[in-house]
Amino acid sequence: LHRVDRRQRQMCIRDRYMFNHQLINPAYVGAQDYTQLTMTNRSQWQQFEGAPITQAFSIGHKFRSKIALGASVVHDKIGPLKNTSASLDFSYHLNLNDKNLKLSLGLKFTKRYNSLDYSMINPLEDFDITFSTQPENDSKINFGTGFYLHNEKFYVGVGIPYILEDDLVGLKRNYYLITGGLIKLNNSFQLKPSLLFQATHGNDLIYDNSVLVVFKNRVWLGPQYRAKLSSFLPNQKKSGYYGVIAGIHLNKNMSLGYAYHCLLYTSPSPRDK
Repeated sequence: LHRVDRRQRQMCIRDRYMFNHQLINPAYVGAQDYTQLTMTNRSQWQQFEGAPITQAFSIGHKFRSKIALGASVVHDKIGPLKNTSASLDFSYHLNLNDKNLKLSLGLKFTKRYNSLDYSMINPLEDFDITFSTQPENDSKINFGTGFYLHNEKFYVGVGIPYILEDDLVGLKRNYYLITGGLIKLNNSFQLKPSLLFQATHGNDLIYDNSVLVVFKNRVWLGPQYRAKLSSFLPNQKKSGYYGVIAGIHLNKNMSLGYAYHCLLYTSPSPRDK
């Protein structure tokens, strides 16, 4: 049961990269010259009891021209399993040239709490020893790192949010590469392509691809899909998803976004929203 929770959480982190690079790369903190505060909610299989729900909150602020600090909290719940992670992020920014090209180096420190509510489990046997006692909550520390190269037109970065692996809960070390840019088409429209690659030892290389169309720097809409690199496109044999992302800048200080994904599996699967 714990392993299901951990794989679920790693997928949730990856899903949010479009709205919050900080969750997978601490070097992103302070990449912008303003304070960033992000809140996200992810829900799946809403017609099922105990369906996965994940909330995340993060904040990042550049205190000086080269130093930035951030913090984030991610809370997952899937059935009787709960996981809460609290992280502190530190980044150091270097100006590489007079064209605003910057290199950021980051460190992440995370305290993770896992718990299992046995009162929500109905064992097949009334006196199953496995479920007879409530286990102690699990609490562990982890570390992460990353770099982020960027200017006003493009970015590329590599992040490792969790360096230490934990076989007990199925936590594997994931390597994330993110890249993207901003292409001006005319005075009204811009394109924002982005790519994310995830590498995990023993698993297939996975990538996410999206292209957002931005209208007057206020409204954005575009497709997104995820697939194994070996299959290139999502399909029922090797899974993946197709989705859409939309959003709007409510004012100069606040934005609102929404993403909808439809998962593909060999067997029929509920939609993911």
